[in-house]
Amino acid sequence: MSDGGADAQRLLELLGGKWIAQALSTAAALGVAEALSDGPLAAGELAGALGCEADGVARLMSVLAGLGAVARGTDDRFTLTSLGRELRQDRLGALAAHVGEPSQWDPWARLRDALRSRETAFEKTHGSGLFDYLAVHHDASARYDAAVDAFTRVEARSLAEAVPELAGGGTVVDIGGGRGTLLATLLARWEGLRGVLFDLPHVAERVTERLVGRFGGRLSAVGGDFHQAVPGGADFYVVRHVLHNWGDDEAAALLARCREAMAPGGRVLVVEGVLLPGDVLDTVRLLDLEMLVLTREGRERSKPELRRLFSRAGLKLERVAPLAGFSRLLVGGAG
Repeated sequence: MSDGGADAQRLLELLGGKWIAQALSTAAALGVAEALSDGPLAAGELAGALGCEADGVARLMSVLAGLGAVARGTDDRFTLTSLGRELRQDRLGALAAHVGEPSQWDPWARLRDALRSRETAFEKTHGSGLFDYLAVHHDASARYDAAVDAFTRVEARSLAEAVPELAGGGTVVDIGGGRGTLLATLLARWEGLRGVLFDLPHVAERVTERLVGRFGGRLSAVGGDFHQAVPGGADFYVVRHVLHNWGDDEAAALLARCREAMAPGGRVLVVEGVLLPGDVLDTVRLLDLEMLVLTREGRERSKPELRRLFSRAGLKLERVAPLAGFSRLLVGGAG
């Protein structure tokens, strides 16, 4: 029989995940990748560039070297690796920084509370739900938007190639389109497309000048509440990582609004993670816990569960395709 030593070691390694995540997040927030982009620096030189204490930076850099985000040279200077370059703000750095910031990090300490009551861990921590909190905490909202944008840039390029029908032109509505990163990628790739960014009025107003200035009449921003209605007459409705914020009734109702609004022959393009059968430890299953922490009814779903949502909305799930990272594209047409 095993004395449990190997299991104890494995558990200790798993528990150390919080240290790894926070080390990477802190490096992104401090701008370590940007500071090293111009060439190698010793820990003391890096500390000066970052405005931090040298001893702490040296200890952080040792961990980052062990993770493969930086490499230590024989002269004790650190260089950025390909993994470390992803911590730049123009890559996934904003997302990495967001993961470890207090507004997002602290609710996870209340996961156990979320399992005991219908009040979310985020509500217990901050006194309001996620989206109400972001509406009044503008700095946190800006960091949240930047984090979403970082991930969106990765997915948008994949989505632009995964839907060949986009090459034929038409109008695409991005439901909950945020700062317009997805739409801008699609319109830049397919010149025949027109785009409508649909989000809350204050979000749409904030991005209108920048996006319209870039794309002119090809793009407009419309304010509204997708729980009530969505813009009508479009050929494509993109619902990207929106359904997982809501329970089945709200999610199916949103899909039904898109079906009712779309032009004849239109398509609803859903981007979500898909839970695989069995107890597979992957990003989607971990994200499912994130939704439990952040939202009241949000969840990740399996393919059969998503198919049922489509059916309730009067949509036929026509195909499922992998996108970048853990996400899947689900294409629905009128059933």
